[in-house]
Amino acid sequence: MAPRPPALGSAPGSPGRSSKSRWLIVLPFDRPEHMGVDLATELGALGHEVRTFAYRRENPLYKNKSTKAAYQRVIARRLVARARAWRPHVVIVVKGGPVTPDVIRAIRERTGARFVNVFPDNPLWMLDFAHIEPYDVFFTKERFAIRQLQLVGLRNLHYLAPWCVPAYHHPVTPTDDERAALAGRAAIVGSWYPYRERFLAEIADYPIRIFGAGWKRAVNPRVRALVAGGSVFGRAKLAVYSAATVSINLHHPMNDVAGVNTRLFELAAAGACQLVDAKDDVTALFKAGEEVLTFRDLGEVRRQLDYYLAHPDEARAIGANAHRRALAEHTVRHRVDEIVAVLRERFGEFA
Repeated sequence: MAPRPPALGSAPGSPGRSSKSRWLIVLPFDRPEHMGVDLATELGALGHEVRTFAYRRENPLYKNKSTKAAYQRVIARRLVARARAWRPHVVIVVKGGPVTPDVIRAIRERTGARFVNVFPDNPLWMLDFAHIEPYDVFFTKERFAIRQLQLVGLRNLHYLAPWCVPAYHHPVTPTDDERAALAGRAAIVGSWYPYRERFLAEIADYPIRIFGAGWKRAVNPRVRALVAGGSVFGRAKLAVYSAATVSINLHHPMNDVAGVNTRLFELAAAGACQLVDAKDDVTALFKAGEEVLTFRDLGEVRRQLDYYLAHPDEARAIGANAHRRALAEHTVRHRVDEIVAVLRERFGEFA
């Protein structure tokens, strides 16, 4: 029988603040601005003991197909050994395809830890049942996936929207050159894929600038002409958000069915005027027409661009409203508090 983890405990008025509990964050990469590092930072700020374990590597053993599977097993054994030695009370796995059911069982049997998955994509698109069921709670942003999985008997699912990280996502003051390059224009930040190219081809007559990886693969010459640069990170990405009059956010048609992407919150926190396709959850999180601009068809895209590119002051006001809402309701601290509250509601003192 696994040992009984201690109570999570809580100070009045703060669902996340507790007597010290040990949280192990298992994440793809332990780097600034990567998902999972933000969770670790917030849990540490709330008084918990936190450690991280990265399950991906950037070396030939991990990248070579002939050695990757064996190397992943080595990494998994290291994870089990570290967890058994440190004995965390909660293990949060971010995405975590290589974290197999056997790994979860091996850690749980020796530590009694509660296992949580924070999955940033649509699990129906990427995971089989065996990689969802072992978790005590499986958080997903996709309500459609929750409904479909509950229909076949899974009971460990819980909705968790993505979030912004105010330390990383905030308005910046563009330089004169940055402002001149994007004033009166719409921008889209994101990697190339065929659906995104087809969408942009339909509005290529507008003053749009594209930033992202892979756009050399675009076959449409009108779309290629819109490409202004490759991937942007840190301040460079924030400068695009802050300098463009409108920022376009097009969700992936398969990964985001009813749910929304992280960029919705990044753009809002940066104070961008965001034009986003109207997924079901968008208007549950932000006010359409006041905090974000939405569209359901190409006609709406064109009408919104026509109006707001000609009225930049109104576009800035919408971005400012989005910024306030993001900080008030959609930060990483809000989501950490929700994770802790759900664990406490479901498991009480983690008995």
